[in-house]
Amino acid sequence: MHQHRRIISFLAFAFGYTWLLAGIGAFFGIRATSGLSYMALAGACMFGPALAAIVQQRLIDRAPWSGLGLPLAGTNWKILGATALVGITIVPLILLVIQIVGDRMGIAAFGHVSVTSERMGLSITDMMTQMGQGRSGGTISNAIQQLPAGVVLFGGLLSAVFSAFTFNLPFMLGEELGWRGYLYQATVSWKPQRRVLFTGVVWGLWHAPLILMGHNYPEHPVAGVGLMVVFCTLLAFLFDWSRARSGSVWSACILHGIINGSAGLFALFAWGGQPLIGSPVGLAGFIALAMVATVVFLLDRRYRGTWTSDR
Repeated sequence: MHQHRRIISFLAFAFGYTWLLAGIGAFFGIRATSGLSYMALAGACMFGPALAAIVQQRLIDRAPWSGLGLPLAGTNWKILGATALVGITIVPLILLVIQIVGDRMGIAAFGHVSVTSERMGLSITDMMTQMGQGRSGGTISNAIQQLPAGVVLFGGLLSAVFSAFTFNLPFMLGEELGWRGYLYQATVSWKPQRRVLFTGVVWGLWHAPLILMGHNYPEHPVAGVGLMVVFCTLLAFLFDWSRARSGSVWSACILHGIINGSAGLFALFAWGGQPLIGSPVGLAGFIALAMVATVVFLLDRRYRGTWTSDR
């Protein structure tokens, strides 16, 4: 019972901080389309889980920092490297799913994919036009089309890895110190399937205010809350694997940073998909994540064994 009270206390603080902050932003008219003001609000919201973890761990539980998975000593660096490899496969695999299901099987809702310089140019032009920079978009588009699409995709993935280890790291820690730091510690004795499901649902619901403000599912904010729960639950398996096998919260931060940093590459090569189907946070993304999770589960015998143990 004491364990459950700790979890409830942590979640109350994490949700309370983020939902209150997002609610204040919404009251003043901030939406996902509000540009820098929304980016600042979303960035501030990301620190809710970390603040909750620090308050709960240090001030309420009176427990050491090490319980949050912060020490680098003992980190399994091979797993951290494997985590980075897993992270960079996700966007290319989503593109492959859409290529197979949308283009080859002809299911229109999945949209289309073309990893070509011409497609990049068209995508850049569309983006700039939507931003009211149509003339600049044409100039940038012409420059982009001189670059091989494969080089741009590979370079973008490397850039996402670099950002995950540097600029994005503090923001990713803002979430992960809570979810894969405190919450993982509090549920480490649970069976992995229960922990993954619980963490995924909680993590997804925590995003609800931002989703309702138009984040990720701008045309379907209400349905988006439910889809975000599914998305986060699928991701929670990969994050749990990385956290459990690396022994460190930092591996989860790296994975989170790579996923966030590489997401923009999708828009360069994919188009025409129904938002709930042919997108990284729609059915195409769900299929890709399920595939990655299955491969990780089959290849890592040690982690797979924790799912079948009697503990």
